[in-house]
Amino acid sequence: MVNSVNSISTSSVQSTSTSGLSEEEKKKKAEEEGLLSMDNNQETLTNTAQTTTLTEDTAKSEALSYINTLKAQYPQLAAKLDSYYSNLDFATLCSKAASTTDIRAYIYSETQSFLN
Repeated sequence: MVNSVNSISTSSVQSTSTSGLSEEEKKKKAEEEGLLSMDNNQETLTNTAQTTTLTEDTAKSEALSYINTLKAQYPQLAAKLDSYYSNLDFATLCSKAASTTDIRAYIYSETQSFLN
């Protein structure tokens, strides 16, 4: 059992409270503290990437890559996966997917029945 507790001085601790600050001031304070390091170019690139749509070529490439990954993991399903890829409607896939991660998720959910 502890009989005594050492007291710690808090006089050197700086407050990081952001209440009462505008959004710009909060951002600046966060940057100064190393919590946020995003310049305008990165922000512009991020916004541009979110508004672009996938092309069919990109969808085909990503789908084939993912199907090949699944075939490597489940070689017994290679024929079913090849058939699935040959019947895949890339125009529909592009309209439903916002990123290559969405393509992988869509294919995974569609081929789940093969894996069971």
